[in-house]
Amino acid sequence: MKQSPQEKAQESRLAPSKFSADGFLGNDPRPIDEIIATDLLATQKLGSTPEDIAKRLREVYQKAKAAIDMVVRLRPGVTAEYYESRGKIPSPFRGDGVFEKGEVFVKDEQSGETLRITALGIHLIEKHHFFQGRGSRYRIEPERVLRMLGSEKE
Repeated sequence: MKQSPQEKAQESRLAPSKFSADGFLGNDPRPIDEIIATDLLATQKLGSTPEDIAKRLREVYQKAKAAIDMVVRLRPGVTAEYYESRGKIPSPFRGDGVFEKGEVFVKDEQSGETLRITALGIHLIEKHHFFQGRGSRYRIEPERVLRMLGSEKE
């Protein structure tokens, strides 16, 4: 199916740029609407929603950021640490604003699984249901979030 000019412009904003050297799509060849639909279906199969996942990620992000230079224990064997980065990054979606660049690194000591959480990433999930493309440095797999952090209800 042929892309509209708006879809082409949106895809261009998700590509590598001066704001995001790696872009938001990684090596994922799928169109953005397919990426979003697939992740939405995955969250539903897990009994969750993008909003619930974003809320859980925000809780972890804020907890780690507030700990200032300390590793935070989230649950047995799972830790989080905030890394400050100066500056801001604009959302690739028009009119969404700009977000701080710091990131939270979450690690499951037993499995070795990791997550990178950013303020922009949380926003993209919450507002656009966009977990980023496969291969993206900041891609957040819904299954991994729930496995590592548990759901908000836990």
